[in-house]
Amino acid sequence: MKKLNVAVIGTGVIATTKHIPCLLNRDDVKIVAICDIDKEKAEKAKADLGLTDAYVCTDYNQICKDPDIDVVQVCTPNPSHYPITMAALKAGKHVHCEKPLALTYKDAREMVDTAKELGLKLTSGTQWRYNPAPMKMKQMVKDGVFGDIYYVKSSQLRPRRLPAYGVYTSKAGNGGGVLLDGGPHSIDLPMWLTDNYDVKSVYGVTFDKMKNFPEGNDLGPWDPNNFDVEDTAFAMITMKNGMTIYMETAWATNLQQSAIGVVAEIGGNKAGADMVGPGFENHVRTTKIVDGKLTTTTEKIEEPVNMNQYDIDHWIEAIKNDGEPAVLPEQAATVVRVIEAIYESARTGKVVFFD
Repeated sequence: MKKLNVAVIGTGVIATTKHIPCLLNRDDVKIVAICDIDKEKAEKAKADLGLTDAYVCTDYNQICKDPDIDVVQVCTPNPSHYPITMAALKAGKHVHCEKPLALTYKDAREMVDTAKELGLKLTSGTQWRYNPAPMKMKQMVKDGVFGDIYYVKSSQLRPRRLPAYGVYTSKAGNGGGVLLDGGPHSIDLPMWLTDNYDVKSVYGVTFDKMKNFPEGNDLGPWDPNNFDVEDTAFAMITMKNGMTIYMETAWATNLQQSAIGVVAEIGGNKAGADMVGPGFENHVRTTKIVDGKLTTTTEKIEEPVNMNQYDIDHWIEAIKNDGEPAVLPEQAATVVRVIEAIYESARTGKVVFFD
């Protein structure tokens, strides 16, 4: 099979630290185009990453009209995910769209349905599930270690680590705040761990308590006058089988969580487990009854997994072999629906029920 020709739209942090480097690690793809509304930024990414054969453009429609491009990686701000992905799909391109898949469930479903109708692949980037610890916990679920799972928690409470660059703190530019940044990972992880995306109801609250306190942020100071999004969100998600998910995500807190990334814990009637730090990404702590006594053990998973490369590798293999990407588009759409419900619940103070 010939090399897949790939175009990357958007040259921010996620493109230059995940998509482009991971694609360059493969010998069966070729990055032929880089697109960004800021041409200088695109030219810099091309030079810094050695993309000597790629052309640069500022209009994604040029990418869509290029008949030689097979795959499009959408790495732009959230409000543009839907229009760019739809244009690329309708032009016959497979699309990897960064999380969240869209700003509304209606748009996300249209993206999923369009890809299916056209026989194209679509995925999104909730790759935090592919660290060694959650992959171990996923296998434990499959093996029945936990018994009847009734509680799952995911947490990403960053101690002053708000992405102060780009449009993250602007609702007009980003569509929302931390719920559209860390939220997709925190919502997806517990559902993926338990293979349960069948939601019954959502109750959520959001806060913007930290916007006037930019001091000490690891990623630089932000402008409180350009900050009209939530910095913290909590949600109780009840699944149709009765399992409860508690999700918490925040950009900037006065709390010290053991991990910058997303951590999870699972509670069942036979055992429970969580991810512990330091080294949260490859340590699983399990608590269960052994010989009549409550026993806790911690296991380090020695087999390394690069979550970003895992995501990109499975994406390219899915296209080449007509298989499934690591993140199914239907899963990504459900995450969008939950985010939408959290915002609605936070606005009204009421539980949002799914059909």
